[in-house]
Amino acid sequence: MPAPLTPHQVAELKNTPSNNQCAECSSPNPGWASLTYAVVICLDCAGIHRGLGVHVSFVRSITMDDWSTDQFDRMMRGGNDKWNGYWISNASGEELASCSLSNNHLDRKEIALRLKAKYESEIARSYRELLSSAGASVGISVDTSSQSTSQQQSASLSLPKKVVLPEDPLPTIKQYQNMTFSFVLSLLIKSQKSKLMLFVWGIFGVGGASYLQRIGYRNSISAAALAMTAAVPFFFVRMGANMLAKGQMQNRQDAFKSAKNLLVERITAGRAKRLANCDAYYPPLSTSGVRKAKVGFVFYPGALVDRTAYSPVATMLSDRGILVVVANLEPTRLLLNVNDYNIKEKVMRMISDALFLGGDGIWEVEEWSIGGHSMGCFAAITAVAQEMSSTIKKVVLFGIGAYPDKMYASHCPPLRDAAGVNVLVINGSEDKIATSHVFSGPEKEEIFRENMPPPPPANTIAPGDRGYTYTEIVVGGNHAGCAAYGPQTFPIPDGIRTITLEEQQKMTAELTADFLLGS
Repeated sequence: MPAPLTPHQVAELKNTPSNNQCAECSSPNPGWASLTYAVVICLDCAGIHRGLGVHVSFVRSITMDDWSTDQFDRMMRGGNDKWNGYWISNASGEELASCSLSNNHLDRKEIALRLKAKYESEIARSYRELLSSAGASVGISVDTSSQSTSQQQSASLSLPKKVVLPEDPLPTIKQYQNMTFSFVLSLLIKSQKSKLMLFVWGIFGVGGASYLQRIGYRNSISAAALAMTAAVPFFFVRMGANMLAKGQMQNRQDAFKSAKNLLVERITAGRAKRLANCDAYYPPLSTSGVRKAKVGFVFYPGALVDRTAYSPVATMLSDRGILVVVANLEPTRLLLNVNDYNIKEKVMRMISDALFLGGDGIWEVEEWSIGGHSMGCFAAITAVAQEMSSTIKKVVLFGIGAYPDKMYASHCPPLRDAAGVNVLVINGSEDKIATSHVFSGPEKEEIFRENMPPPPPANTIAPGDRGYTYTEIVVGGNHAGCAAYGPQTFPIPDGIRTITLEEQQKMTAELTADFLLGS
């Protein structure tokens, strides 16, 4: 049954590439959509589209109208970037000029005539058919001057076989409860205030049992009192663990549909592979067909975040020549500690799978690096600090503000002691999660600085043998903005971005690629 779009769906729609501005006139924050072409448009252009007739362009309000599931899915298959790219790639120079709205002096009548010509063209008709073809993602054809018009139209209408991502197994509440019990117990033991309360409670229980025995009660009554002394803290720890587990279960962060579509497109094009242990994003083949990358990058997702949400940044990095491997932490999407995880073995298995199982040939990578987002940063730090510093010399951390403690890894030496390891920290200026002290004390920033490599001297502009920590702030970015999910409200609310999701991801990818490639 049609219904208004949810806030999550509106966010997905507006975070699709270039949907932050009108597809026709580039006005910011458009609030209308043409379902026919799966683009978002401003109020003025929506009025012109309505004037073309519903047989040419069917217009809906993003926030005021009811939408069916099929209509929303159609919008997510398209996007302003895809339609504009398709038009530019297939239109002739004369068509581009006669339908352009770049002239600011056009009146409304002239704009309507130009849009009418554009949307009644053969190019628009073929694009409508592409969007309607079995729910497939739209590919943008590339104009080649040596092709005839009929060849170009034939190529633009051809669609590769549709790829369907396999469903990940769903977690159970029991899995989260088992993980969180030891975590909550560790938090309790870590707190000086909690330890003092447990000590006082223990003295009270032992004293009470001794008193009962002295005044003549049977030993069984004293034993019951001692048992109760132990049972009460256990009950509250279990209750806290169950509450946290329920919160984790309810706050799993699925990737935006646009991110899923992007991964499907990359798999279809042979540029990505969903493997059992990871998703691998491959660089373009060299002109000679050699499968070789200068840098490989293993990446751990943030807690509860779908690994597919990182496909936009992973895709941009792979386009820069980096082989990206995103860890699969399903079904729980959570790594609360690495004491039983054997992180070196896991990292090596992901690397091996990406190199040997990714396609028709074996890939070669000159050097490997590692990184993560939020709690995924802890996995990256621990892997290098414990035993991989001889092979991994670069670490990239998104949205981090604390160093792994003994709750996460019973043994995590200072990364500062790992010779020649350079670190890039990328945080958003509006990130309210990395800067929070809810799960870490006010001294967490000082502990982080003491354990990380030192900041570089003022005249150092590139990673060196000494090992430094380089910090970059994405102004206007928040905690979730390096990936395609959100909004994030658990365990605490994230800050609000003042830039678009696309802008934050682009800046994050560029900073990361420049650091990893040494440019």
